[in-house]
Amino acid sequence: MYYRLKEPWAFRGWKKLPFAICAMAGKKKNSDPILMEKAPFLDLLCCNGEEDVDLSAFSETGRKILRELTEHGIIEQSETPLPPLSSYQRYHIYPARRMRSVHWSITGKCNFQCRHCLVSAPSARHPQLPLSDCLHIVDEIARCGIHQVDITGGEPLVRRDFEEIVKALTDRNIDIGVLFTNASLLTADTLDMLERYRQHPVFQLSFDGLGHHDWLRGIPGAEKQADDAFHLLKDRGYTVNAAMCIYRENRDSLRSTANYLAGLNVHNMRVNAPQRLGLWKQYADEYALTEDEVWAVYSEFIPHYFEDGMPVGVELDGYFRCRKGTTKYKISYVRNAKDDEDWSRCPYCESVRYHMYIGPEGRVAPCMGFSDTALKEKFPSVLEHPLGDLTLDSFYRDVVNTKVSDLLAKNPECAACEHLPKCCGGCMVEGITDDGDYLVPDSRCCYFHRHIGEDAVRAVADSAIEKRRYDHV
Repeated sequence: MYYRLKEPWAFRGWKKLPFAICAMAGKKKNSDPILMEKAPFLDLLCCNGEEDVDLSAFSETGRKILRELTEHGIIEQSETPLPPLSSYQRYHIYPARRMRSVHWSITGKCNFQCRHCLVSAPSARHPQLPLSDCLHIVDEIARCGIHQVDITGGEPLVRRDFEEIVKALTDRNIDIGVLFTNASLLTADTLDMLERYRQHPVFQLSFDGLGHHDWLRGIPGAEKQADDAFHLLKDRGYTVNAAMCIYRENRDSLRSTANYLAGLNVHNMRVNAPQRLGLWKQYADEYALTEDEVWAVYSEFIPHYFEDGMPVGVELDGYFRCRKGTTKYKISYVRNAKDDEDWSRCPYCESVRYHMYIGPEGRVAPCMGFSDTALKEKFPSVLEHPLGDLTLDSFYRDVVNTKVSDLLAKNPECAACEHLPKCCGGCMVEGITDDGDYLVPDSRCCYFHRHIGEDAVRAVADSAIEKRRYDHV
């Protein structure tokens, strides 16, 4: 009997099958990878319409999957050979751990002087790789079956060969998911170029409060440039998010900034107190807010947010997260693990298991927060080793594989803490020390649970929601 996949995109949203790890079936632009265990995947490699399939040689799971796919009309069967699969339909085996996306700093250079830069771009501590190395990185990303790249810098648009990188990504069927930019170099010509290559990324623009943006970015006129870019992107129909860093001088501008951005059709506004990493170490003592001051800013803003009609989606550090136009909110600091959680199976950071960071010098790290720490030199380079190998066996992989149990083994006070099921250790990078120890409790998350707490956030938010409901009766 001959079997053949009808359409690869028919797999999308398929929930009943035991998909797990290590393979991807079919690829069409914007389709999702279909993951399954190794044995049934190897079985389905035979279902190409050309091979006479012996089902007795299939694994039990492989026979079950084939039967269900056939019953649902996703795979067709015939007693005679079927037309071969099209090139984009063929099954692929990628020699790498599955990754959903890459966050890539394509340059370490920047035309701004941001006082909180994680990669110390204003001091030019990181290089800008030549185009040939960037194209090699694109090839490595493609070989790993990764089909989304989020581009950042430094400032990515300072690269004169930015278009060549966009072309290389497009040629390899890789989408630009998010483009992070300070907006100073963003023009209509930039958008025209992206659209020629069928790229339509979400833009994330830095904006640090009405009347305060110039100071944190270190450039006079930065706020005007951002305003121009917001209007341009609105006119061109792009989805736009904004990132605001909150510090002592701009803490009273949160409400006015949220409403300003809402008027420009900004979809989401992410607010955070800068991490004491990179250049911010030089300014934190004078300008950083204490955790109690951060909560005071957020607790004042949340009622105004609901009063103003939830005009933009917001993320306030780990304290509060709400979608535009809704009253449903989440508290990211609260993870709510099971009472009997097996911490040896619980990742310290879930996100880094599926998203990686490639720095401006080509080093592979779990996230951007590691880029300017004492561990930087320990992370391997994709210019020296195949990216797939690094996802399977490297110091990078060791860090990604860190479990909450590793944190607890080194910090017995955390193991005994009543808040552990809610914090689960917090953020891996927030607690990192000057000597590179990342098995350190996240002090901000810890402070939240010990001194502020979920109940305090819910009291403020629920009261504001109830008032809004009463006012609109």
